[in-house]
Amino acid sequence: MLQIGWQRRDGREIRGQAARIVAAALFSRLWVPVGNTGGANVPATQPMPVPPDLQAVLDEHGA
Repeated sequence: MLQIGWQRRDGREIRGQAARIVAAALFSRLWVPVGNTGGANVPATQPMPVPPDLQAVLDEHGA
């Protein structure tokens, strides 16, 4: 997502992703909401439904 923000010259996305990278390094061991897409337009703590086709892939690989 950071790369996409950079390619689009989207300052909001770049700032949001930079903050997420720092937060992920600190907090990902504690808790990660299920299905969160990681976009800067979505709160970092918001759980989101995983689409059925992607859930099947995760289930298949034991993730």
